[in-house]
Amino acid sequence: MDSDLAGFIALGALIIGLFAWLRQDIRALRDEMNGKIDALRDEMNAKIDALRDEVGELRERVARIEGLLEAMFMRRDLTPLPEPPPSRTPDKSEAA
Repeated sequence: MDSDLAGFIALGALIIGLFAWLRQDIRALRDEMNGKIDALRDEMNAKIDALRDEVGELRERVARIEGLLEAMFMRRDLTPLPEPPPSRTPDKSEAA
């Protein structure tokens, strides 16, 4: 009976040791995954910031182009069109 008790105690100690090892392994895995997630988050934030800057630059360029087009159309509306050249009847020498 003492050997059965010693066996149960040894089995209990083994189970407790295995659970402690498993908890430590899970904790290490969780820390590693959190580190990778943080790195990915930082990388994605950097890419989003770069895209945000690029979109801002594109907005400025589009605004400049719109302003130039608007100025060109306004100038065209204000500037009278040149008169077409007078039509002339061809001379008999030119018609031949």
